[in-house]
Amino acid sequence: MLRQSYVFITKREREFIMLIVTNRNIVTSNFKNGIGDEGAFGDQVNAKGPNEVRFAHADKVNGNWQVRLVKEPKKLTKANIPSKLEFNQLRGKLVENGKNCVFFVHGFNQSFKKNLDKSYAMQEKHGVEVIAFSWPSNPGGFKLEEYRDAKRKAKASVGALDSTLEKLGCYLKAPFNKPTLKDCNVKFSFMAFSLGNFLLQDYIVSGLYGTETRIFDNVILCQADVDNLNHDQWTDCIHVGKRLYVTINEDDWVLKWAELESGKDRLGRTSHNLRSKNATYFDFTDGSNVSDTHGVFYKDTNSEVKEFFTEVLNGRRGESVEGFRYDTHTNSYRF
Repeated sequence: MLRQSYVFITKREREFIMLIVTNRNIVTSNFKNGIGDEGAFGDQVNAKGPNEVRFAHADKVNGNWQVRLVKEPKKLTKANIPSKLEFNQLRGKLVENGKNCVFFVHGFNQSFKKNLDKSYAMQEKHGVEVIAFSWPSNPGGFKLEEYRDAKRKAKASVGALDSTLEKLGCYLKAPFNKPTLKDCNVKFSFMAFSLGNFLLQDYIVSGLYGTETRIFDNVILCQADVDNLNHDQWTDCIHVGKRLYVTINEDDWVLKWAELESGKDRLGRTSHNLRSKNATYFDFTDGSNVSDTHGVFYKDTNSEVKEFFTEVLNGRRGESVEGFRYDTHTNSYRF
């Protein structure tokens, strides 16, 4: 079905196809003949409410984004549920291409285009497929009030994240037989970036959370814009298939601003109080060219940081990357 939709695009022209799950509002004026552009979704919640998600495909063609909504059937049956069809189709694509997958929750001040661009950078840099969970984190207005408004929208998006992960977990279950066991080589990981971790934290401590994140081999809390103090109380509640990672850069310029706003140390910018029994901490602060970088997973810094993300986003061990040593004093891997 997906291939038929793109039959007019040659291999050279097509650069990237990504599955989008979003509770953002649809901007119908940015669609022409059923094809949207980088502004296909806006910076407000879905008109039906923050828990309502839509599925779409983002395709980069000749350097430009094209977005196609996944149409909802007029009559819904067990066989044609859009989310089930999309997740199953994606799994088949992963098996066919021998790729792993990352469920990505972005951070603050991210328009739909910025979210697409970061997801594309992740795919290109680390060789993974991306499911982009896109929430309205760029409400506009005065910077400080915008930040606080984004936090409110993060809280409002918890239900959308819960229902999405619940469905994904349900659809990943398969009969116990040889063909499906071969598919187990495909690894799924989860990464929350910056303020996306605030959304995740709210989800973990909410009454909605069960063991939904158990489906992921690795969970990565990348440059988390959450309080460092008592973070272990919620990170120790995260269920994970294999490993939970937390990344740190003490010079992170974005989190420095967030600290000034909140008056509290941010987890992604603090090398003390690293007490979670569930997490493995990686501190990039002293790495060459890291400097004040916030976007450590997609910015060019050094080969060790790149290799770390390539490993963990592909469901493997970050501890195996050469160049890091475990520091017992801080309970973290450092340069």
